Amino acid sequence: MKKLLNESNIKLNKIDYIFLTVIIAIYTVLAFINLGDLKAPQTYYNIIENEMITVELKNTEDIIKMKFYNTEQSASYQIDISDDNTNFTSSGMVEGNGAFAWTEFKILGKAKYIRITSLSNSSLGELAFYNNGGNIITINKIYSNYKVIKELTDEQDTIPRDINYMNSSYFDEVYFARTAYEYVNNLNIYEWTHPPLGKLIQAIPIKLSNTMAPFYYRLMGNIAGILMIPIMYLLGKELFKKRKYAIASSLLILLDNFHFAQTRMGTVDSYLVLFIMLSFYFMFKFINNKNTNINLLLSGLFIGLAISVKWTGLYAGLGLAIIYFIDIIKNKKINIKLLLKTVIFFIIVPAMIYMGSFYLFPKLLNQGYEFSNIVGQQQSMYKYHSEIKETHAFSSKWYQWPIFYRPVWYYTNQPDTQHTGTITGLGNIAIWWFSIIPLLYLIYKIIRKRDILSINLLIIYLSMLLPYMFIERIMFQYHYFIAMPFVLLVIINFFKDIEEKYKISYVLPTYLLIVLIVFIIYFPVVSGIPITNEYSENLKLLTSWYW
Repeated sequence: MKKLLNESNIKLNKIDYIFLTVIIAIYTVLAFINLGDLKAPQTYYNIIENEMITVELKNTEDIIKMKFYNTEQSASYQIDISDDNTNFTSSGMVEGNGAFAWTEFKILGKAKYIRITSLSNSSLGELAFYNNGGNIITINKIYSNYKVIKELTDEQDTIPRDINYMNSSYFDEVYFARTAYEYVNNLNIYEWTHPPLGKLIQAIPIKLSNTMAPFYYRLMGNIAGILMIPIMYLLGKELFKKRKYAIASSLLILLDNFHFAQTRMGTVDSYLVLFIMLSFYFMFKFINNKNTNINLLLSGLFIGLAISVKWTGLYAGLGLAIIYFIDIIKNKKINIKLLLKTVIFFIIVPAMIYMGSFYLFPKLLNQGYEFSNIVGQQQSMYKYHSEIKETHAFSSKWYQWPIFYRPVWYYTNQPDTQHTGTITGLGNIAIWWFSIIPLLYLIYKIIRKRDILSINLLIIYLSMLLPYMFIERIMFQYHYFIAMPFVLLVIINFFKDIEEKYKISYVLPTYLLIVLIVFIIYFPVVSGIPITNEYSENLKLLTSWYW
């Protein structure tokens, strides 16, 4: 076994594929458990501002609550009840939980008629009302201006017993998942502050299944999270030349709680990080003089894809460019042919990918495919991000990210007074907190040995962290996500040097065991699994941790 782990052939063979198959299979099962419901309301009724909908029940009932499926991010409704359809009593105003999310609202009154007045332009899916026995009340009909509305009662089998992340969007899904749906249905989009590619990828399962449900708008991000595991394996083997370091690299990303929480959510960061990882993998293959042309092309292609998901891909592109030029200046003969390939692979190809992502969806450009519209869109995006003045309870500064000072609280649900289900963007502290030591060691190693691998890792890390020093808008812990895979490689680099210097082989396995234990302990707060309030509170090691 020791010989198998220490095998130094970079090329993958049967043993590598066996390890990868086992590791990927384990994570895939874990990642797909409770990812999201496969069904949700698919027919919606569009309501204009101040429009009144009347729900007529079959009989007069003691109503205790209502549930409704809301498809708009900002929607609110006035609820009134009556037993004669003439004299109505107010039950209050309710705001929807967000786009494509269920909302529950207490009514507490005896009535046969419920009047719902939309306080803005909105869209509703199913409606349900419950009596004091907890049973769904039979609806006779729903109408507006004497027009019968069938869309609000035609999918009653989709009404969930409990409202949670399995059947409703949460956090930034209310922007990205909604926009993916709008791409599929050729509608004017809601989220335009990032390039289109991530949302277009997210839209693929929605389009193929013809179903707008949590499982489908989270599917591609989850797959991207799974693919990061073999990419980390490839990076580990390419950089450290031994199978055991490739295995350790893939295990670290598998056991990072933050990676699990972030990639299972229906946002676009998973694609961004996956493409960045791939671009650097092919760059390192280029540096090692393997299939130069194809690796250069693939490196440029994937950085273009990353930038087309989020502009933060440019930070990775900066690090990529520095590494590339250091290598060609030191090790390769600079000529017109190489410069031409550089321009094609790292400027023309990414630009074509970026521009092409906008041309895939003309309604994003408001007036069609004109180049001026794309330019105008870039100006609008820049203006939006540069002028953000809002504050947020879970925002944090770039220098707080390595120690995970303020995780983002994505979701919470209390099934009863004794239990809490929560999804928090919290990393594995055995990885994140410990990473400070390997990062400091990396700087020391560069100063003492001028080691080129350490230099490259530091360039990558700083290129994806230091630009945030000059950004004044609010930022969040998940902005560190793009740097984290390379922090894991810094950790592996640290243990590799310990093993080689002191001729010991048990330190890295021991560390991985600790990482596994911490992953298991904190798994409930990144997965939404209900746990006791006491257990949840005991996991908070800093006063700034809040969930």
